[in-house]
This record gives sequence, structure tokens and C-alpha cells, in this order.
Amino acid sequence: MLERRERPSRARPVPETFRRTRSIPDETIATVRPGVRVWAREWDELYSEGRIRTLVHAVFARMSNATAVASHATAAAMHRLPLYRVRSDRIDVICPGANTRHDAADVVRHHVPVADGDLEIIDGIRVTTLDRTVYDAIRAVSLEAAVVIFDAALRAVAWDDTKHALDVDAAEEFRARVTRRIDAHIGARGIRQARFVTEIADGRAQLPGESVARLWMLLLGAPTPELQYRVDNGSGRIALLDFALPHLGRWLEFDGNAKYEDPYLLGERKAEDVKADQDDRERWVRRVTGWRPDRFGFAEMPDIEAFAQYLRSISLLP
Repeated sequence: MLERRERPSRARPVPETFRRTRSIPDETIATVRPGVRVWAREWDELYSEGRIRTLVHAVFARMSNATAVASHATAAAMHRLPLYRVRSDRIDVICPGANTRHDAADVVRHHVPVADGDLEIIDGIRVTTLDRTVYDAIRAVSLEAAVVIFDAALRAVAWDDTKHALDVDAAEEFRARVTRRIDAHIGARGIRQARFVTEIADGRAQLPGESVARLWMLLLGAPTPELQYRVDNGSGRIALLDFALPHLGRWLEFDGNAKYEDPYLLGERKAEDVKADQDDRERWVRRVTGWRPDRFGFAEMPDIEAFAQYLRSISLLP
């Protein structure tokens, strides 16, 4: 069996004593914040979520407020949720009872209450619970980032990898918990966006690109797809199609570059092996369904206008 390396959750700090006693080339070290340095190779390999987690540990290690809580998009990163175009050079922290408004350049403090039931410990850090995190984050980030976060949270609590299906009851129970928070804070900042995102969030989305594409298809008035549509070849092999349009005899696949380029996803495989598998999968799905496939990635969706142009090019928008 081919082994896949696990990506580190954050970059390791370079011990001060290590740096003092050994000659270390500057290019092997990255500065996260003043006085905090990590191994540059590990830092460079991290996505924004991992960089945020690294910064969280750097900040909390020197924070004097023992009641501080990682929150909002920062808490989402701590919960291992993906982020979409969210800054990774600063973190959100709730400081209950603290009156100071002086933020460090890399720390945004929120002075709001946090109930004991809204707290948990992740990797030694005080973090808001998943439902509180989603409620806070989807009011504060962009619409696209909000959908990515809520989709991923639903998938985390409700997706069953063995059945290749969403546990609808678990998903709706979590959605209801966030909805109750929204209903209890009518008029709060960002609440209208939060309600919209809560209504459309779908845990079947597997990747941030799928979440954003689905949102933009909705906003643009494109045909509504069925997500993770199951196709069975009759011999035990199945495929889950990202965006199926059965009534049109079409399906779309979000084809991120990471599967071909990321060494942590490739493991011991080569990019051409992954591409060959993708082509084989596409051929047998076409053979079983008779449908037309179209592939797209972030190159086709730098913004909603460009994505609309792409959808027009494949006749899914007039």
C-alpha cells in the first residue's frame, strides 16, 4: 500500500537555546512574530490554516490574559476547518472582561461574553466550540469564506466515509444549534449573512472550491446541481460526482491542482498516476451515465465574474 504523509498541523518553533548555540542559516528560519521563529521549510509547506495555528500558539504562549479564547476564523482553523481567502497574519481572540482596546498588529481582540459551555481545549489552546465558532465566523468573514466554513463544519459532524453519504439528522441537528444562536441575536452585526449561509450550507461539499462554486452558481442563477451524486458501475465500483445535472445529462468536477502537486496528497504516487486514475474514472462514468463531463478549478474562478464567463462557455448560463 502506498503511504501518504500527514501534513503537520503547524510549524515547529526553533528553540532559543538551539539558535544561540548553533550556527543556523537565516534562510532556514521564518519569523512568525517578533521573538518567535519556526523552521522555514515547515512554514512554507503550510496552508493558511496551519499558519494561523502556528501564530495562535506563538501568541498564546506570551499572552497574560488567562481567559483569552481563540475565536471566529481562528477557531475554525483550530477545529481543522478550511479557510478561503482569510488573512493568515493575524488571529481573532475573545478576551472576556478585558477592557483594553490596544490590539497587537497580529491580534484582533473581541470583548464579548463566552459561556463555559462555549469553550473547549484544542491542542492546549482555549477555543470556542464548533457551533459557537461557526456562528461567530460566518458573521465576520466574506460570504464565500462563510459558506466554506459552514459546509466543512457540517461535513465534519455528519459525513460518513464508510457509507459515502451525509447523516442528514446529524447535519440538521448542528444547523439547528447555529440557527438558535442566530435567532437569539437578531440585529447583531452580520446576522443577515449568517442566516443566509445557515440556510444554504451543505456538508456534502468536500473542498472549499466546491463550496464557493456552488454559492456562485446559486447567485448567478445557474442550474441547481445535485452534490456528491452517486454512480455505481454494477461491479462494486462507485463514483461521487461533485456537481451532477441529471436533467441535462451533464456533470461538473472541481479539479484542484493540489491533487497533482501537493506532496502530502500524492504520497508516493506521481501526478501522472493521479491523472490516469481521473481519466479512467471519467471514462467509466461516461459509459455508465452517457453524460457529458466538464472540469474546472480555481483558474476558472478567480472571481464570480470570471466564473460566470466559464459557465457561459459551457452553456450553463445564457
